[in-house]
Amino acid sequence: MANDTVAPTAGAVASLLLAVVVFAPALLVSAGSGLVADYYASGPAGVSVVGFLGLLSVVVFLAGAQERTEPATVAGLTLVLGVAMLALALLWALSVDQTLLFSFPAEYAWIENHRWAVVAVCAVIPVAASAYARGVLA
Repeated sequence: MANDTVAPTAGAVASLLLAVVVFAPALLVSAGSGLVADYYASGPAGVSVVGFLGLLSVVVFLAGAQERTEPATVAGLTLVLGVAMLALALLWALSVDQTLLFSFPAEYAWIENHRWAVVAVCAVIPVAASAYARGVLA
């Protein structure tokens, strides 16, 4: 299979996985008093924008994989989206208040590592986008 179809497909899967990971606490945590809302709103922009851009990049990657849009345009757009999402995710992950993280009930201790999972999944997207750009522009 050619790299120009594997890379956008991998990017679309990673983008969908990013959206799932970002929005997992909203679905799984039932702690009251607005802890989840405060967690999502941490930092200058919050993490919801990363989830939204992840869903948007699924559509853009699939437009490239199905050749519905100019491949060079898709490659450039996904690369910019990927770098922006990674920067926003890192900014958010470093901005989350430690006191907020440790105020969740013990059954949700996984939330302490959630921000790093968001960053790790997010890092795959610019890699897939750059591989796609390399394949398209080569």
